Amino acid sequence: MTIVKPSHFVVVPLGMWGHLRPLLHLSLNLLHLHSNLHLTILIPPSIKPRVDSELKSNSFAHIYTKSPSNSGTSSPDKNHHLHHYHKTDKEEQEKENKAIVDRLQIITCISEEFELPKEWSPETMAKESMDYAKTVPLFLKSLLSEQHNLDHTINKFQDIPPNFMIFDTFQAFIPDVMKSVMLEIQKPMVPLIAFVPSNASATWHHFAKEENGGFLYRMIRLVEEDIAKGRDPLEAYAEHSFATYGQVRAVPGLPTKYDYEWWPNMATVPMPPQAFIPILPSTKAVNDEIVTGLICPTAAEIEPVAVEALEKELGKRIYMVGPQFPDSTWAGQNPERKAQNEDDGRVYEFLDKMKGKYGSKSVIYVSLGSLFFPAARPELIRFILQTLKECSFPFVFAYASALASIPEDLLEELNVQEDACVVKFAPQWDVLNHEAIGYFLSHCGSNSTAEAVIAELPIMAMPFTADQGEFTALLSEIYKVAIDLKQIKTFSKPEFNKLYDGTIVEGTEAAIKKELKDTFEKIRGEEGKNMRQRMKDLKAQVRKSWENGRSKQDMLALGRCFE
Repeated sequence: MTIVKPSHFVVVPLGMWGHLRPLLHLSLNLLHLHSNLHLTILIPPSIKPRVDSELKSNSFAHIYTKSPSNSGTSSPDKNHHLHHYHKTDKEEQEKENKAIVDRLQIITCISEEFELPKEWSPETMAKESMDYAKTVPLFLKSLLSEQHNLDHTINKFQDIPPNFMIFDTFQAFIPDVMKSVMLEIQKPMVPLIAFVPSNASATWHHFAKEENGGFLYRMIRLVEEDIAKGRDPLEAYAEHSFATYGQVRAVPGLPTKYDYEWWPNMATVPMPPQAFIPILPSTKAVNDEIVTGLICPTAAEIEPVAVEALEKELGKRIYMVGPQFPDSTWAGQNPERKAQNEDDGRVYEFLDKMKGKYGSKSVIYVSLGSLFFPAARPELIRFILQTLKECSFPFVFAYASALASIPEDLLEELNVQEDACVVKFAPQWDVLNHEAIGYFLSHCGSNSTAEAVIAELPIMAMPFTADQGEFTALLSEIYKVAIDLKQIKTFSKPEFNKLYDGTIVEGTEAAIKKELKDTFEKIRGEEGKNMRQRMKDLKAQVRKSWENGRSKQDMLALGRCFE
């Protein structure tokens, strides 16, 4: 009998849920696939409650279940991963079949000087980020040195030194930290794998060299040139971050567009220049010689041209691991809904009522994610919701973004509308999989896109920036499972009013509402049925990749990347 040696990997995530959630799911899926793997996740304190909540959700019930050979033992406590793991006789311990949670430890990285706030704000989050960057190296050194005590935290995997590390690309300090730590403890470098919560085309667009069409390197050059001339750094970042110039920009595997079309509503999101400063060093991290590979949580089979271009551009192993969900989700086994708060209860009650009133697949879910919102043009939300009302289209609207500010008169108008449900936060996965939901108006972020595909929902797309333009182009123009809302686009300059396909963006209330009405009519008719079927076909491709295609092979290879 072959005995597989225990292995251990460390994950350094970003404290933004849109980044952390897919990385958390990826890590747990690796544990599920590789029974020899053990995992340490280093998280900042602000995100710990949400991580704990996610792990205790019904979707992850399987991580607490021991294998059938141990079915007679009592099921582990859901907080077991927070406790010290006491070993029994070593030979007996090796025979024990562990639950996945027994191979997981979550460590909150915080210094003694950092005072936890009663409420988190942008200021306290910025302080936490700096404290995290200062504290993580100490924990990494302790883990790699096989220490038992990690700054008063027990390392239950002391006897299993880390074999590899996965880090979010926006934690760009990690490669330099690892060089310093490994030199200090006199050990050979372990493989470092960068994680990008995006698809291959957007990753290429971000990280390709400027001469090949990448835009981050152009931003870096322009900012550095301005600063060298004596310009204030914040002014330089404000001008050049995601700036567009009306140039034609081709992205591998996607239709050609003007550069401003890739960030079509960036002008509506008032983000300070400080928000962009941490993004630029990620180019150096991805291209660092000690970073041996890069992970994208999308399926290679649905964007082969972009994957090939990305592999050629970076010269590294690209792990196209596919959207990260538990196996039960792929099998269509959605856990029983359970309201966690008053808003959840309102949403569930509303959807049940709409299913009885209008039937299955009759309601549209409107959500632009937890970060982006057209704060500089709030009337766009009013146009969308009013048009839904005029079209007698029942809807759930969740405005989770901190930038969201809904006019009181609009809220009052919607609160008395029988076919409308407006909440700050909604349990998105439960909503998308409710029988009453038939459509999704989305910003096409990575997580929302993956969930829409799995739920087989046609999409109306309102992308803002980051990778949302690439996801929208892939869904609307390649696979035709989404409709890109064009009149609602808001570019940075008035002269940018023409799309590469010849569409003129008028942007008036009349033009926007006409397009919305036409779109709502289309998706509720024959075209909507065709889009739903195409989405089922797309899901089938992605699922096939997960079960026995490139996604499965890359998940297997990732768990053995240190061999």
